[in-house]
Amino acid sequence: MSRDENQREEISEAVDSGIDLFTLVQDILRNWWAIILGALAGAMLCYVVANVQYVPEYTTTATFVVGSKDSNYGYSNLSATYTMAQTFEKVLKSNVMKKIICENLGMEDLDAKISTEVMEGTNLLTLSVTADTAKDSIDIIRTIMDHYTEVSIYTVGNAVLNVLEEPQMPYASANPLDARAQAKKGFFAGAAICVALFGLLSVMRNSVKQEKEIEKKLDARSLGAISFEYKYKTLRDVLKHKKSAALIDNPLAGFAFVESYKKLASKVEYQMAKGERKVLVVTSVSENEGKSTVAANLAISLADQGKKVILIDGDIRRPSQFLIFDQKVEDKNELGEFLKGSGTVSDILMKGERPRLFFLGGRNCYSSSTELLYSERFPMLLDGCRKSADYVIIDTPPAGLLGDAQVCAQYADAVLMVVKQNYMLAEDINDILDDFRDNHTKILGVVLNGVKTFASVADNSIGRYYGKYGQYGHYGQYGKYNKNRGK
Repeated sequence: MSRDENQREEISEAVDSGIDLFTLVQDILRNWWAIILGALAGAMLCYVVANVQYVPEYTTTATFVVGSKDSNYGYSNLSATYTMAQTFEKVLKSNVMKKIICENLGMEDLDAKISTEVMEGTNLLTLSVTADTAKDSIDIIRTIMDHYTEVSIYTVGNAVLNVLEEPQMPYASANPLDARAQAKKGFFAGAAICVALFGLLSVMRNSVKQEKEIEKKLDARSLGAISFEYKYKTLRDVLKHKKSAALIDNPLAGFAFVESYKKLASKVEYQMAKGERKVLVVTSVSENEGKSTVAANLAISLADQGKKVILIDGDIRRPSQFLIFDQKVEDKNELGEFLKGSGTVSDILMKGERPRLFFLGGRNCYSSSTELLYSERFPMLLDGCRKSADYVIIDTPPAGLLGDAQVCAQYADAVLMVVKQNYMLAEDINDILDDFRDNHTKILGVVLNGVKTFASVADNSIGRYYGKYGQYGHYGQYGKYNKNRGK
């Protein structure tokens, strides 16, 4: 099996085991700052440990010629000389020699390393002593040179050691501290540990990462997945910070993005037709899951199929549909004002540029949104919309943050839950789904939004898609369109 085939098999096994490689890599890269901090911490730790544990070592070396008492130049038989040099090597490293060194230098234990090396084919022997101080190393090697004859007299016969090179006092350590190298190792080790940790947390995180996980982890029907789409469509848009609304009728919209909404619209239409349902609430558990964009594109898709659609921006605490559609809204068109008792349905029903698609909403923020939705005018409005349109799509605030979605669902026929890929925990999503069911609300299904893959990122290399439309903040932080109404 080739290397490419092995890699494909490993990827296939990872997918089958439930590990989504893209979200795994994404979760790791999302924590890049923590990985860098972990790497720096590892580098600092290794640097400190290296300095604390560092013990300098000093090495002194002497070179000898193994000779005969009868000759100053060594044995005539080179093979015998080499054998004799090996015998001297054992003598110099013997326990008897170590005992002599301790007695002469007043040491309880010899804390030094004695090594010898015989140059093959010669009668040259090199003696090296490594100790913690330069003084100890020179003292030990001189003691050996002064007393080796006492140990070797009965073992080497008439052989003698003639000094060829005298030992010198070492002024530099033989093992210089390389704390930088240890810090580098600590840096990469710390980074690797953090990567492994975040990878493990990503795998263990019980979020919805793939479309096939919807029905495995959530108590709801899967209505498919929406491909990730970038806000910036061109390089010029990036340079000018010009973000485009992610709508399927944008000429620059991605093919996969458009097709995923066509499939979603077909599934929604099929499920709604089963019970002759018309009014659909589109919500999510938390902010920034893309529910408003899903509601807008679902309305466009149904209208493109020849259906008359009314899109209601039920998020009157923080409206966004007028920004998505670039809809000009006057005070008389405000849904919030209508719910407070002002105006008529004809005043607030707005027609946009798209055929068969109508809009109800506003641009002002109302902090008393829940109370306004509980007014008698809201169910009356929905009854009128139900009679005059094929579908009514209500974009509500996140169901996990406000009760507005639950209020709207009481008057609707079904709820579509938008779940962003790898964003919310499955148990939190199921809690909201159960909350709707406890209120006798039909759950139409769940759509996985903003799905990224390696292929989609490669096809769309510019910008990012999700964020906030316009300059308005989180719930409770009303934007520049807030006129302090309904307070």
